[in-house]
Amino acid sequence: MTKFAPRATLLAVTLLATTLLATTLLVGGAHAAEEPAAIVTVRTAPLARQAVSVTVGGYGTLTPDSDALVTISFQRAGQVARVLVRPGQPVAKGAPLMDLVTDPAAAAGYAKARSALIFATGELERARALRDQHLATNSQVAAAEQAERDARSALEAEQRLGTDHAAETLAAPFDGYVDSIPVSLGDRIQPGAPVVRLGRGAGVRVVAGVDPAEVAAIKVGQPVAVTPLVGPGTALTGIVAGIAGMLNPATRWVDVTVILEGGSGALPGTPARIAVTTDRHDGYVVPRQAVLTDEDGAYLFQLVGAKARRVGVETGVEGPAGTEVSGGKLDPKLPVIILGNYGLEDGAAVKVEAPKGDAPKAGTPKAGDGE
Repeated sequence: MTKFAPRATLLAVTLLATTLLATTLLVGGAHAAEEPAAIVTVRTAPLARQAVSVTVGGYGTLTPDSDALVTISFQRAGQVARVLVRPGQPVAKGAPLMDLVTDPAAAAGYAKARSALIFATGELERARALRDQHLATNSQVAAAEQAERDARSALEAEQRLGTDHAAETLAAPFDGYVDSIPVSLGDRIQPGAPVVRLGRGAGVRVVAGVDPAEVAAIKVGQPVAVTPLVGPGTALTGIVAGIAGMLNPATRWVDVTVILEGGSGALPGTPARIAVTTDRHDGYVVPRQAVLTDEDGAYLFQLVGAKARRVGVETGVEGPAGTEVSGGKLDPKLPVIILGNYGLEDGAAVKVEAPKGDAPKAGTPKAGDGE
């Protein structure tokens, strides 16, 4: 048995070597069969400069401009007989607003003035007849003529006030809307007392609250876009007319007054958003999805040949067109990857998605020779 031991040991060593060789071949073959790294399909957009507007926002309400409000009143005392309009109602020039019944005391004043004129006219005729009979002097006739003129002037004044009419209808002097009605049906009013306040259609402003931390950038005269939050939402234009010097005690924000351009057609009472343009400059703007962030900050990818290059950026103004970006390593000749960028690594192989409707082109389009 002892003399066969070396042969058994040799067999075992041979089997072990064979197993190790087969394992090595299998592992090597597996590595050789691995597929190359996947190529990511992306979409790109050119990096171009465009105008960038820096804005400060706020919220408020459209209100009538005080300079466009007109107070309407009767010129005599009376009693409100009918109110024909309501606050907020649009009115055309000449439209009836309110009926007034002449106050009895005012009517009595007209009757007294009329009687005084009749008496003065009779006295003048009598004085002239007596002068013709040499029973009155010229000075007496002159005094009678003066009394007649005074009585006639008093009556004409009453007629201008309208006290000769039992009732009067107040009409709108221009196209506009009813801002307020400070009287009620049955009220007795004095001459010149306000009964209706009308606003011209174009006289509208907005008083909006702005964050105190941002109001320092706002200056009188800066352009403003005003977007009503009720209705079609069409943006209106205006300018900054005033900036409050203190916080609004109710909102704790700073009130900014914006006058809208004439003919805006905006309705007072409508809530609105304002955007004050405080600065304009040129800059690179990319779609928001093109900008990513991680622990190192904001970055994007540009296409270099068939590979993605990571570029660190600083973000600026956010606007409807996208995000403003800047950075010393941005290359305006290279397009920016705007889709398919999430999860990319610097230097990853990519291919550009063919535009819809176009046949795929052979190969990967070159975007630059940065490598």
